[in-house]
Amino acid sequence: MDGFTTSGFLYLTNSGLSPADAYKWSEKFFALPLEEKTKHPNSNSAANRGYSGMGLEKVSNADLEDGKDAVEKLRAMLPDLKESLEIGSDAGPRYPEKPWKNHYPDTALPGFGEAMGVFYRACDDLHHQLLSALAEGLGLEKDWFKTYVTEGDHVLRLLHYPSVPKAVLEKEGAVRAGSHTDYGTVTLLFQDMSGGLQVKTPEGEWWDVKPVEGAIVINAGDMLQIWTNDMIKSTHHRVVSPPNAITQEDGNYSARYSIAYFAHPDHERIINAIENCVSEARPKKYGPIKPGEWMVKRLAATY
Repeated sequence: MDGFTTSGFLYLTNSGLSPADAYKWSEKFFALPLEEKTKHPNSNSAANRGYSGMGLEKVSNADLEDGKDAVEKLRAMLPDLKESLEIGSDAGPRYPEKPWKNHYPDTALPGFGEAMGVFYRACDDLHHQLLSALAEGLGLEKDWFKTYVTEGDHVLRLLHYPSVPKAVLEKEGAVRAGSHTDYGTVTLLFQDMSGGLQVKTPEGEWWDVKPVEGAIVINAGDMLQIWTNDMIKSTHHRVVSPPNAITQEDGNYSARYSIAYFAHPDHERIINAIENCVSEARPKKYGPIKPGEWMVKRLAATY
């Protein structure tokens, strides 16, 4: 629990979950021609599935904190230097039918959808194990969270930060992914050894989250902070130029790949502060929240 209640981040080792195969498919997808990738756009905030090209995602938390003019100025200055593909659950024995379908390039990349489904379900299994451990750490029954995560409203995100000239990332304020918190309960982050992920401390400083071979970076999201009445931290993080970057012969920073699994409570459930996280010394800070409404609000601010 210490990692979640202090920085909101921790490393998980010996999980038994390897991203190796998912990485191979991810690289194949992002190597497709842009014309092919843009046939599968992420164009619906409620669905949150499909491809987003370079610079489409902006500073995600800004509109929750600043005025509209300041937000638009910041977005124009600091577009994120990445492309991504969002994947949701597929209907079947495990998950119910959804109004939206995944955008798989089945013709251009046969087998891609099947491989992503396998990895999605493996991440979900690990996510359930983490929630069970968290429940016990909070003094709850082991299965306390179980009824809140039955619909498969999670998102698997493939990320590609293309090779960029050093001069681009060395500009003041330039980032590969802007400062943000995650929307759901927990995030499983699989990062390559390039580095560049940073976490914001309570003092406002940025600390490097150095890659650890074989480790998954786990961080808490907004829903877990709301559920625990701020006992667990949903911490701002970003991706910048790697601290000890190895550049290519042309002087560019190398490409970076990562995969994130964003676990969410079922969208229509009502989230309230857990009773034993509220006290006279820690009064309740948040009203009832529907996770789906929160996610759509945050996504609408992101694109």
